[in-house]
Amino acid sequence: MREIHIGYYVHHHGAGHGVRAATIAEQLGYPVTLMGSRLPEGPLAPHIERLPLPLDTAEGAEEGALACLHYAPLGVEGLRLRMARMAQWFTEHWPCLLVVDVSVEVALFARLCSVPVLYVRQHGQRDDPAHQLAYESASALLAPYPEDMEDPTLSPVWRAKSHYSGWLSRYAEQAPAAPEPGRVLVICGRGGSGLTPQLLIAAAAACPDMQLRVAGLDATHLEGGPANLVALGHLAEPLDEMRRAAVVMGSASDSLVAEAASLGCRFVAVAEARPFDEQVHQARRLQAMGVAVGLKGWPQPWQWPAVLDAALALDGSRWRQWADIAASARAAAIIQEQAQALFKSPGGRY
Repeated sequence: MREIHIGYYVHHHGAGHGVRAATIAEQLGYPVTLMGSRLPEGPLAPHIERLPLPLDTAEGAEEGALACLHYAPLGVEGLRLRMARMAQWFTEHWPCLLVVDVSVEVALFARLCSVPVLYVRQHGQRDDPAHQLAYESASALLAPYPEDMEDPTLSPVWRAKSHYSGWLSRYAEQAPAAPEPGRVLVICGRGGSGLTPQLLIAAAAACPDMQLRVAGLDATHLEGGPANLVALGHLAEPLDEMRRAAVVMGSASDSLVAEAASLGCRFVAVAEARPFDEQVHQARRLQAMGVAVGLKGWPQPWQWPAVLDAALALDGSRWRQWADIAASARAAAIIQEQAQALFKSPGGRY
């Protein structure tokens, strides 16, 4: 039998999907191809390849309204080309399993091409027909977080189909946080943020005893701000800043939550506006677990002192109950076990 290949579809919104894909792919014992319109940059291990896909958007494209799909516009050449390239890859790399992080349409397309899918789940209210169809069509579901973070209202059917890896962090094997008093790291993500320079300038003025260090904005954005407001620009590698911060503030995104968990940061998880309220759910669960201050949005400037005081009262060691260095290896093992069950076991179906 030919060697099994793993395809890994990476959604282009934000940087977190790509970081997660690269972290898992490093641990896989099969050849892996990362495919998408925004793939991780930099060198990859020899067993990992890239398949760049054209964007699936076009100005003026008519989306229509389909209850069972999230995005299926008509007349978009990039969408036709990307599906054709994936279909060609399926043919050339069979037998293969496709990990989808995330896209209902890509998962269904693979299934229609007779390719088994492992679908990566996200937080939020995902009981719409499109998600239900994607979950049903997948051979298995991968939940990249601890089971205690699960939505208690989730259908028992999907819970039984889910495999929990724990938080997936690129910093899982790094030394824990060594916070310095007075340092606050504020991270502006690339997935879209409600945090504005004006709010940051006013917040720094409201917290004169704290140094607000802002990753994601440069000095031109924060001109006229007080001396305790420091622009760090875009940090491809925020590890040192996160470890030294007394408090880290940022979105309740999967990647940032996982990084804060692995380092044991005192963390303020701010729910940014995302489809299906995914970050609202995550911030709420983190607050309930007592590992972070969870907020529904960025606080007003006058609220920052109380928010930072609440964060400073957190015990960063509480993360250890759920964060461990084996999560990426566990996620890789889940994928490999699914592939082996489908293709290599005595009862393998294909």
